[in-house]
Amino acid sequence: MTIESHRAAVVASDAAIRGRFRAVAEQGPRGEQRFTLPLATLDRAVAELAREGARFVTLFLREQGERSLCVLLAFRGDLVCLRAPLGTAGAYPALSVALPACRWAERELHDLHGLVPLAHPDLRPLVHPSPDTLDRRVVGDETFVIPYGPIRSGVFEAIQFVVETGGEDVLALDVRPLFKHRGLERRFAGLRLEHAAALAERIAGISSVAHGLAFAQAVERALDIQAPPGAELWRTILAELERIANHLDVATRLAEDPALAVGSARFAILKEDIMRLQALLTGSRFARGVVVPGGLAFEPRLDRGELGRRLAAFERELARDRKLLVRTTSFTDRLIGSGRLDRETMEAFAGVGPVARASGVSTDARFERPYAAYGRLGFEVVTRDEGDAMARLQVRFGEIGQSLHLIRQALDRLARTPEELRVPVPAASGSAAGWSEAAQGEVVYWAELADGRPTEVHVASPSFRNWQLFADSFRGDVLTDFAFIEHSFGLTPAGASR
Repeated sequence: MTIESHRAAVVASDAAIRGRFRAVAEQGPRGEQRFTLPLATLDRAVAELAREGARFVTLFLREQGERSLCVLLAFRGDLVCLRAPLGTAGAYPALSVALPACRWAERELHDLHGLVPLAHPDLRPLVHPSPDTLDRRVVGDETFVIPYGPIRSGVFEAIQFVVETGGEDVLALDVRPLFKHRGLERRFAGLRLEHAAALAERIAGISSVAHGLAFAQAVERALDIQAPPGAELWRTILAELERIANHLDVATRLAEDPALAVGSARFAILKEDIMRLQALLTGSRFARGVVVPGGLAFEPRLDRGELGRRLAAFERELARDRKLLVRTTSFTDRLIGSGRLDRETMEAFAGVGPVARASGVSTDARFERPYAAYGRLGFEVVTRDEGDAMARLQVRFGEIGQSLHLIRQALDRLARTPEELRVPVPAASGSAAGWSEAAQGEVVYWAELADGRPTEVHVASPSFRNWQLFADSFRGDVLTDFAFIEHSFGLTPAGASR
């Protein structure tokens, strides 16, 4: 789509929303279309935008000012925010009737705030479910239920999978990740920005940079400031290193599942190399404490030439180990065909990240709404069509190659970029969305600020969106496939229970 056709489409959608749904356009930062509309027309507006190709991002209760229900949709390179004042209403027409991706978000709002989505297909508790109440969908003399979790061996976070089986086949599955609702969104209110940035980094620890970056950009967009070009380049480098580490972690776990001790060890070593590289750059193995609103807290400490040399050596090792892994048939046989998700299901539930891209959905915030330095660097969005666990691993391997390509470009540009890394952040007020593409998928923050401090923050994590799809991925799979499918998703319960 050309810039001219994109602008024409945006103008047309703007006019349609205002004309058909009694919506009033609001002022927002670049890249956001904002509308206020009556609660009674919200479901029809969402359904209309979905028919035109809009993708669900998040649904949340906005309590600042006029108490409202807010929907964020990704649409033609922008974020569309539809705000419907609630007044005294405690119910609203369920958005999930037309948009299945809203189901979990509506259940969460129902549990936390008592808002009732009328005609919702499933209002069982999502937040703090009873681990002893196991709803059954499959009934038969030879069927039984396996409550797997919320406490599992090892260091797994709290999540429960309710598996219905006749002995080996997985007949039905329910995913319950919200045993620990940590209330971190409310914790943002009133914090100084440096403390709020530190909190964002800890919502999902393995995606510290992605969360910190999305929050920082929400603040910057709300206050109409721009991080310096050097900071944007370093942000891109750190984000891609984090992506590589996460993708290698998935490969390590998948190699461990069929007891490939050497393969698991090799990929664990490669991941450790990247984690140590992040520690050399920032002083933190998770690269925490460097991305802040306004730019960077300090310049990464490792010489750029040394960083390039270490990554070149890493790439050689990765190429060898990847080749050995994918040529091991006892490994690939367990992944091919397991946990398959078709494109239609992926689009209906607005899947993101490698999970979506492995089913042919090329959504990627780095490309759709470029941020940091991505708009000035070249890369390909890696996709596959098979939709199974093997395709998800292949997407991750492809993305590691693209990440190394992005880092080399960014390092080259840094040599020709002014050294300024941070701009002052005014003690002003505003609201905006900020986003980034984590290894698991798109992260979106909505931030309201008053006098330079957040008053309200909402987090839309990829784990919350993609856990919905996990149950649908079991189509003819058996119990011994469970670990392979779970690890191929690469999700974290902490990212969902924010």
